[in-house]
Amino acid sequence: MKPREENVYWIAVAHLPRWKNERINRLVVRVIQDLQLSWCEFFSMSEDQWDEILDFTPAEKDNLKSAVKDMPRLTFIVEKLINEGFQLIPVSNPGYPQILKENLQLKYVPPLLYLRGKSEILNEEAIAIVGSRNTGANALIFTREMARKAAKTGKVVVSGFARGVDQEALLSALEAGGKSIVVLPQGILTFHSGFKKFYQPIVKGDLLVLSTFFPKSPWDVGLAMARNAYIYGLAKEIYVAESDFKGRTWQGVVDGLKRKRLIFVRVPEPGEKNANMQLIAMGAKPVDAKGLPQNSKVRASAADSPEKSEIRESLSVYSEKGGDTVKDILQLLKTGTFTASQIKSKLALDWDVKKLSNFLKKHVNVQTLSGRPLRFTLKTAIMKDLFDKESYYS
Repeated sequence: MKPREENVYWIAVAHLPRWKNERINRLVVRVIQDLQLSWCEFFSMSEDQWDEILDFTPAEKDNLKSAVKDMPRLTFIVEKLINEGFQLIPVSNPGYPQILKENLQLKYVPPLLYLRGKSEILNEEAIAIVGSRNTGANALIFTREMARKAAKTGKVVVSGFARGVDQEALLSALEAGGKSIVVLPQGILTFHSGFKKFYQPIVKGDLLVLSTFFPKSPWDVGLAMARNAYIYGLAKEIYVAESDFKGRTWQGVVDGLKRKRLIFVRVPEPGEKNANMQLIAMGAKPVDAKGLPQNSKVRASAADSPEKSEIRESLSVYSEKGGDTVKDILQLLKTGTFTASQIKSKLALDWDVKKLSNFLKKHVNVQTLSGRPLRFTLKTAIMKDLFDKESYYS
């Protein structure tokens, strides 16, 4: 199949309505990896043949049939993308960034990337610099310092394109002779003014613009929140200039800490009003205005803060229980689905059932199944080759 024709199918699959990334990725693994089929071959099959591939719901089958009818429109979009110099990299492509698969795994990794710029930047070591839109002067100074330091050490700076910390990180990295990746909260065909403004660094190979959304999607607050996972996912280290007590930066850091990501948070100056110390209390690593590690007294001070949150407790409450117990739980969940009471009984745990249930609901590798009582199981093992090669419980 010709690459352009295959791209049409990839767009159709990547944006199936009401399909989450995990469901799409399972379809990708089954069709592309396991059966070694092209999308053209898959969409040429009958519904009965589809049933042999995956357990589709009636609604999902309707989505797939609608995708076939939408091919003419998608063909025009692909032609526009290719003619204007955009690249499409599906999750099955060897050029897809491995770090994104490792950090987001099967459940969250985007099935298709839209790019403009030098795609090789995706394979270079990167840091993310994040922060609030309406941020203070100290946070912007920190952002400039970290972006310039990254440029000097050859690290790519990943950011969004919001005002404040995002744009400061981008501009400072480019001004210092470094490279940057911008992750858009919109479709890549709607970023007209941005492409005009940053034409030179894109052509020079210093800036890569990336989107995971339908090419013609306009900016949307929901997309802005969703793309934060991709900013964090592309980076080895995450630096937080300033966070409020809610919003995209706060939520991104909390999620990152749950996933054991390496997150550094600037220690605020006296009088600053932000949530930085609370994030440090929750497990982020404190750094000074130069990005240098701070001593344990800072963490102790943060831990003693009266604003300790319930989320912090959920992150730390079981740290004293021991890694062996957690591994035993995950090994058990690998074998089937269980209620919290059943897990407690089978493993003879001294954990309270309610707190055990809360722990399971918040664990990144545990799937919560609806019903009364709730049941839990291990998220399906990550697909080999396309995704992380290690099991969830190793």
